[in-house]
Amino acid sequence: MTVLELAIFLAVYRAERPLRFADVVETITAGFECAVPRKVLSRAILKMGARGWLIADGDKLLPAEAGRRAACLLVRGIIQLLDQGTRLIDVALMLAMLKLTREELEHGNLDN
Repeated sequence: MTVLELAIFLAVYRAERPLRFADVVETITAGFECAVPRKVLSRAILKMGARGWLIADGDKLLPAEAGRRAACLLVRGIIQLLDQGTRLIDVALMLAMLKLTREELEHGNLDN
């Protein structure tokens, strides 16, 4: 799972209602603070669907259990990479945010 795919999965996973492609574009653009080409997002979403990480329901996207597991593993890896004995305040803040995301994924519910 790439960083972009993780961001897409988290956007879909956290959404209160199933997201349409336009919603994903808006969420990712806001989160990355730059325009992400629609073609890049479309390819990523298609790849994620093929891997069983996202489920298409008409024009809406739903998170899948395989995606939750892949995202959880990636977040765990990011935490371990950042937490290699450094005690920087920014790293600690990032770790706290990532740990919340990890816990959300580990104990989350796919029934939105």
